[in-house]
Amino acid sequence: MSAYHVVPRQSSGALTITAPPARFEAGDTRRVTLLDIGGERVVQGGNRLGEGPVTPQQKDIYMANVAEKGFHHEQEQTPVYGLSSDAEFAFKMTRSTYASMFGPTTGDCVRLGDTDLYIEVEKDLTQYGDECKFGGGKVLRDGNGQASGVSDADALDTVITNALIVDSTGIYKADIGIKNGNISAIGKAGNPACMNGVGADMVVGVTTEVIAGEGKIITAGGSDSHIHWICPQQCDEAIASGVTTMIGGGTGPAAGTCAVTSTPGTWHIERMLQAMENVPVNFGIIAKGNSSEREGLVEQIEAGAMALKVHEDWGATPTTIDKALELADEFDVQVMLHTDTLNEAGTVEDTIASFKKRAIHTYHSEGAGGGHAPDIIRVCGECNVLPSSTNPTRPYTVNTIDEHVDMLMVCHHLDRRIAEDVAFANSRIREETIMAEDILHDMGAISMMSSDSQAMGRVGEVITRTWQTASKMKRQRGRLPEETHGKKNDNVRVRRYISKYTINPAITHGYSHLLGSVEVGKMADLVVWDFAYFGTKPDMVLKGGSIAWAQMGDANASIPTPQPVYMRPMFGVMGGATAKSNITFVSQASVSLKTLEKYNLTRRIEPVRNVRNIGKKDMVLNDYAPTIRVDPENYKVYIDDNEEWLKCDPLTQAPLGQLYFMS
Repeated sequence: MSAYHVVPRQSSGALTITAPPARFEAGDTRRVTLLDIGGERVVQGGNRLGEGPVTPQQKDIYMANVAEKGFHHEQEQTPVYGLSSDAEFAFKMTRSTYASMFGPTTGDCVRLGDTDLYIEVEKDLTQYGDECKFGGGKVLRDGNGQASGVSDADALDTVITNALIVDSTGIYKADIGIKNGNISAIGKAGNPACMNGVGADMVVGVTTEVIAGEGKIITAGGSDSHIHWICPQQCDEAIASGVTTMIGGGTGPAAGTCAVTSTPGTWHIERMLQAMENVPVNFGIIAKGNSSEREGLVEQIEAGAMALKVHEDWGATPTTIDKALELADEFDVQVMLHTDTLNEAGTVEDTIASFKKRAIHTYHSEGAGGGHAPDIIRVCGECNVLPSSTNPTRPYTVNTIDEHVDMLMVCHHLDRRIAEDVAFANSRIREETIMAEDILHDMGAISMMSSDSQAMGRVGEVITRTWQTASKMKRQRGRLPEETHGKKNDNVRVRRYISKYTINPAITHGYSHLLGSVEVGKMADLVVWDFAYFGTKPDMVLKGGSIAWAQMGDANASIPTPQPVYMRPMFGVMGGATAKSNITFVSQASVSLKTLEKYNLTRRIEPVRNVRNIGKKDMVLNDYAPTIRVDPENYKVYIDDNEEWLKCDPLTQAPLGQLYFMS
């Protein structure tokens, strides 16, 4: 309080008002409830009437300074004392008022965009009455929520306040602390001198930036592990949608790359690693794995490839699959597989046999994107298979079948004038298996989502298509069995679906120790969403703790919000910051052999690890492995001993669609 506020200073020293910030006009008289400051009970800053630990001696110094400096003081004649837990003294707010000021808290529900999905805040790690909030008259000011006398080393670089975290690990509210590009703490941030519950690793100081998380959802950055490197502009589209990691192969719009996600040969791998130095996302290169012999495969892994791709267009025979997996086990890299649609070298049974129970990532496991016709979907029931979908079939709608044939003809270099090419295309597009794909996702039998960028899939729609599928399944199948025991939320389903494009791709490809979830110690690749736009248009994307992409208005306007507002690149991916904020994933062999040193790369290099001793059991909330049977006559999909037919209706209108986009 300033010298001009008439306050009973004898009884109010080292106390705080239990009310939201408010303006006192001249002549106003108000009766307020005061509360002892919390934390270490140390007074800092202000008018220096009394600083240091609250003691009787300090109060005497405080009152002496009040008199000496001419601060108005009038002792309260009839102060009333009690506990803050007493009804008479407790300050109460409606839930709606609290949510508008500090974001929703425990028990509050939030709708995700215009979907049928509702999440409930499971817990709140902030402290009621001590919430951090930045702004005029708010909390994060010197001596209040911002600590004084704290060095840069001991304070957060950035704090996201009152964030609603939606993650595979849970759905809860907390402050998120970022230090040196990593998530350093999750819990209660602020000033430990006067706030309760502030850890030593959550101190807000003069060196701390603030991102307002009130009314926002925070998720981990997404991973897209089915990228055709056809054009570099894909990276901008991806990060603008909330995807911060892209795993793929290719060399540009060559015929091979338009069909297959593999970068062939050491020369191309070196050039692609150099070319990707300034892209705004983490990335890794997949090498061509189609060889029945060792030569060529080893060289590509040692050149920096983080995985091998076996694709039918180069020959996905049992022998090539077996050899790729043999080398994957030797070098601790993953194998991605697009199987033999024509069943030329074998059937799905032969392909499964070639796995020999070894871990493998099967792309577009339903089959419209390619694979044994009509029953590649059976691989989703194998305990060693890590299955994913690509987004063109997500979710099943009234337009899905019609648009697929044309896409397929272009992507796989087919000719409508050749009857065999048309038959090949038609064999891959099956309504019955596509509808089953919806349900297998909802059951947790398909573990990941990806794009198949510019090769039938849309790189900027991985996240949107995931939530459209989740909402469709909620509408058609109701709430999950795990959610019907006295619960009124879709938390389990939401955690299942977000795992499909965050933690599970990270586990599958060997970088879950660095990325994939909102957890302490991981890189601060985070996406900030407005509730109403969740799953469609992020508000902000952080890469390595820096703001990389954000909704931004006219740069010549007087404030940031005038139209046109759209996602634009920010400082976090400008100049030398790009290399510091992003990771290039490679094989451990390329690091050990120092192959990469001759490439003169500036980005952070991280080898992938621990991808060979995993299986379906490791897919978070997506580890269901049913017995799957496909009727060869009508393509209907059945599961388990009870022969449940996986059938659902197509959507006629999708959520997160026309309400948000012009086309």
